[in-house]
Amino acid sequence: MRSITKREYVHENLGDRFESALSAYDTQRRVETLIDEFLPDAELTGKSVLDVGTGLGFFADRLKRRGAVVTAVDIGEKLLKRVSERVGCECIQADALSLSHYFGHRRFDVVVSSECIEHTPDPQAALREMVRVAKPGGLISVSTPNLLWLPVVKTATVLKLRPFDGLEKFSTFSSIRRTLEESGATVLREKGLHLFPFQLHFHGLSRWCDGHLQGLRMLMINLCVLARKSNDDRATPSSSPSLH
Repeated sequence: MRSITKREYVHENLGDRFESALSAYDTQRRVETLIDEFLPDAELTGKSVLDVGTGLGFFADRLKRRGAVVTAVDIGEKLLKRVSERVGCECIQADALSLSHYFGHRRFDVVVSSECIEHTPDPQAALREMVRVAKPGGLISVSTPNLLWLPVVKTATVLKLRPFDGLEKFSTFSSIRRTLEESGATVLREKGLHLFPFQLHFHGLSRWCDGHLQGLRMLMINLCVLARKSNDDRATPSSSPSLH
């Protein structure tokens, strides 16, 4: 097992400041997309779902309310205690880069992860682990920030306009798609969120852009991807299908 660095514990160390620093609108949009839009009831009700990097448990809570049997994981012990009290689901302290060590292969019907992989030393390895622990035919629903916006985020951190100063390795749609497909999963959906910073509070306009300007999704701040693991998990798709 690897040694987890101090910078990876930034959210755990923020304590009560973590929740107050979050944008309720941003969190809501990611919950709506990754769970409510990407995952119909038939894929959740009674199904085993792993919430990777659960944080404060917003996704675990929505998944449980939608009828899933939820296992929430995070590296933060204090965060998991809060999630256990808030959601009442199974909570396990686990590293996103070692999911198969904790759970073995082909364990969960669905894997959900929002804004987690960028806080690991190797986001692509985290994606590969999510595919490993998914059952054949299982779904992986994940979001992470867009590499295009990393300079803006770094500048805001330097200027102390945001409290997060941990490990941040952003991705692109193409890098996520490539990793998932090489791991034996087929990308079903791609959706971008926030064409401009949600901190500007033009939330009605932002939501309209999310709904009508997906042709510009490669420019948006948050990248949301839904993929399905091959029923034959030895197979590696050679190309991605057209996106809805």
